[in-house]
Amino acid sequence: MGNLYRLLTILSLATLVSGSRCTSVSDHNDSVGAKKDVVEAVPVEGFAEDTVLILKYHQFAKEYLFQDAEKAMFYSKHVLRLSQKHRWSKGKILAYNLLSTYYLMDGSYDVLRELSNETMSLSKDLPFYTAYSKYFLAESYSEYRQWDSAQINYRQAIAIFEELGEDSSAATCINALGNSYREKSLFAEAIPYYEQAYARFDKMDSDWGRATVLQNRGYLHVIRKEREQAEDLLKRSLVLFQKINNRYGELNVLNDLANIYCLSNQNELAITTAARALDYSTIFHSSQQTNWALLSLARAYKNKKMFREALDYMEKVIFNRRMLHTEYVQRQYTMFQLSYDNQIMDSQIQNKIIAEQRTVQRFLIGFSCLIIAFAAFLWFNNKKLRRKNAEISEAMARGQAIERKRVAAELHDNLGGTLASLNWYLFGIDKKVLSPEEQKIYESVHQMVGAAYREVRSLSHNLMPPELEEHGLVMAMHRLIDKMNENKNIEFSFNVSGMSHRLNNKTEFELYSIVLELTNNIIKHSGANKASINLTENKNIHLTIIDNGNGMVEPSRQGVGLKNVKNRVESLRGKVQIISQQPKGLKVDIEIPKTLI
Repeated sequence: MGNLYRLLTILSLATLVSGSRCTSVSDHNDSVGAKKDVVEAVPVEGFAEDTVLILKYHQFAKEYLFQDAEKAMFYSKHVLRLSQKHRWSKGKILAYNLLSTYYLMDGSYDVLRELSNETMSLSKDLPFYTAYSKYFLAESYSEYRQWDSAQINYRQAIAIFEELGEDSSAATCINALGNSYREKSLFAEAIPYYEQAYARFDKMDSDWGRATVLQNRGYLHVIRKEREQAEDLLKRSLVLFQKINNRYGELNVLNDLANIYCLSNQNELAITTAARALDYSTIFHSSQQTNWALLSLARAYKNKKMFREALDYMEKVIFNRRMLHTEYVQRQYTMFQLSYDNQIMDSQIQNKIIAEQRTVQRFLIGFSCLIIAFAAFLWFNNKKLRRKNAEISEAMARGQAIERKRVAAELHDNLGGTLASLNWYLFGIDKKVLSPEEQKIYESVHQMVGAAYREVRSLSHNLMPPELEEHGLVMAMHRLIDKMNENKNIEFSFNVSGMSHRLNNKTEFELYSIVLELTNNIIKHSGANKASINLTENKNIHLTIIDNGNGMVEPSRQGVGLKNVKNRVESLRGKVQIISQQPKGLKVDIEIPKTLI
């Protein structure tokens, strides 16, 4: 009975791998993969060509799965080898499904469980493949009568198939769930599952599905010793398998019928039916099916008291059982060899990846060193250029100072001396001899020469005041404001905050020149009567000049003075803002970075 149950269990797998009007695991992989397959592949050399070979070998393995086990295993091994080479998960799953189908038929449930677990680990994001791995796992649990674990996995597989809309696969699992209740002798609970599975297959018009359910339900009646009902259901199943030309289904039903005929002493029918099953099993190279056919023949001849024939068939049964054991050992060895090859391949791939990573790492380290060296070269070169620029700027500042001193000296000594001499000559003219009108001209010329002399002296002093060079910016600006306040027309104020130490020569010179330019603008153009100059040192140097004059000058009317101010501020890498004051007046705010000072 155990062998017969195994036969019926194998038949329930036909939805995965059978021919016309039924769907195989591989068929599902091909169709579902187009819309759901997102498994990864590592694109290495030859991947495209090997993918074609994988799919071709997979097709060959499917075709031989129910014809020649050795060829099916041969092609399955090549599918697995090529998939492992490229670490292509889909190819591995295809190979594992083929092997799972074979080992389920062969009764190697330990190997089947290992394959199911491996498939489940590969199909985490692929619910369709996960469902089939749970189905195979449930079949393994059923064989070892671990009913709770089997039913949990059956139900999980059914739920996934139904969510994916895979009705045929869901009906197959429901049928297998009915088998598990049948083997527990819970016949009343098994029948509703058979009816549900049959209804689903009938709705899909699947002759294969109807034939499978009829066969499984027929065996239920065999267990209950309801021979007539069992025979009727099995014959209906046989007709459907013959209709769709499903020879493997016919083989299973013929062995079932031969067994029933032996139990009911219908020996001639048993011999005829078992002989047909023996022919089919030879075609399919199935040692297990061959053994069941031989056993039925031996029993039938024994029932007929034909002991010599019975003994011949029993010897063949014993020999075939030995062959089954040998094949089982060989196939387990093949599976373990595949697993070992798989591990070796994984190890080789990992070592190759590590070697490639090390090569890339060395390249990156070398490239990084070059970048660092180049960056260091640029940094040192930039530092050298900055030092040169600083020296040039310092030289320019010194040059400008020298030039201003020279110009100031020229103005004071030459032009100032000439104006002073002219003034003295004017003093030497006797005004009494001049007419009143000539005296007026004399007075005007005398005043103009005196004013020019004072202007030249002021200009020569302001170009490079000695106190700027000797005492610094703050002292020079105090003297400048004092001189401008002598005018009495505009009241200038000067406020200092911070400035605990002197700035460099260039900065002091430029700031002094900026103040001089802006105060001259206030005197000449603003119409103001008050102005303030504020110099503050905190994080940066701030210079603010505020007046209460006419306010903002339009950009189009700005003269050379303001442009000079902006150029000087830019030379110090500073910022300048010109803001109109309310209700009137102008504010010039200048900020100089302290890092340059």
